[in-house]
Amino acid sequence: MRKYVVAVAVAAMAGLSLAGSAQAADVGVLSATKCAGNAGMTDGSGEVCIIVNGSGLKVDSVYVEKRSNNTSWTDYGEINFSDGSGGYTSGTVSADRTDTKRVGTKWGLNAKDGSKVCGWFHKFPGTKACATIHK
Repeated sequence: MRKYVVAVAVAAMAGLSLAGSAQAADVGVLSATKCAGNAGMTDGSGEVCIIVNGSGLKVDSVYVEKRSNNTSWTDYGEINFSDGSGGYTSGTVSADRTDTKRVGTKWGLNAKDGSKVCGWFHKFPGTKACATIHK
């Protein structure tokens, strides 16, 4: 019994489950999500998040996500790297009042150390989320 209790405690501290569920863990060397704004804003600007995945200075993928709980909207997302390594513009997306929409791309390029990647939706450039890339 003692070995089982210790195993459960270790699993709980590590965030593991001993149950038979097959939950995937989102683990990466570099993974950042930074958000700005407020999903409850009545002007439709919503909450915007930038999601960056990669390793070191290599950015494997980058996404911009918008959530708005009060207003339906149609817009397109934009992503830009401050070091000039590129950018991305999505196609038009539409969302109902409580939808969250994510757009982005596989990237596979290196960014400069300390550069920023920012994402926003065109109609609300003031609600911009940014993440800094580090070694």
